Amino acid sequence: MRRLVILVVFAAVATTALALASAMAAPDPAPAVEQIGDVQTVTPSEVEGKPNDVGDLVGRLHPALVHFPIAWLVGLAIIDFFGLVRRREEWQRAGIFVLAGTVLSLLPTAATGLLRAAHMPSDAATHALLVTHRALNFAVAGLVLAAFALRLWRRNSLAGRWRISYLVLLFAATGLVLVAADFGGRMVYGPDYLPW
Repeated sequence: MRRLVILVVFAAVATTALALASAMAAPDPAPAVEQIGDVQTVTPSEVEGKPNDVGDLVGRLHPALVHFPIAWLVGLAIIDFFGLVRRREEWQRAGIFVLAGTVLSLLPTAATGLLRAAHMPSDAATHALLVTHRALNFAVAGLVLAAFALRLWRRNSLAGRWRISYLVLLFAATGLVLVAADFGGRMVYGPDYLPW
């Protein structure tokens, strides 16, 4: 069991490092425009139309699912703050179940996101946002899986450096998921939707 936990932690850390490196190396969203002739303004629904295939249909569930891992993760950060920092045992027990819910909610959200990415517009700005959004979410998944493995390995006896390590993983994942959500929102509502 210990070797499995170490392997999962190593894989999660490696995935997080690769995802962050990929986000740092995202291509410059400089537009490649030649000559523009007749320009016609269309709404997103006119461009997308009906789903092309099953993958496109399932991928369109992504906007409905993204809220679950965000809510689970923010809730987990609050619960584990009270459970582990304030040392409330009932909150610690609840944190285990919320962590499991967080891990489970990541799976369908990531799958539908990857399916949706294949059908996104291919302009340079959207592609750059997509690459960063995906890399940050892979980092979030890696951090959450590492926290989950640590919690399983320590069997709820998180004390000292293990408690600090777990909380660092958890709060880093919570911060990153909020940044990743901003990049997802920029893809949907435009890069200048929020003032920063």
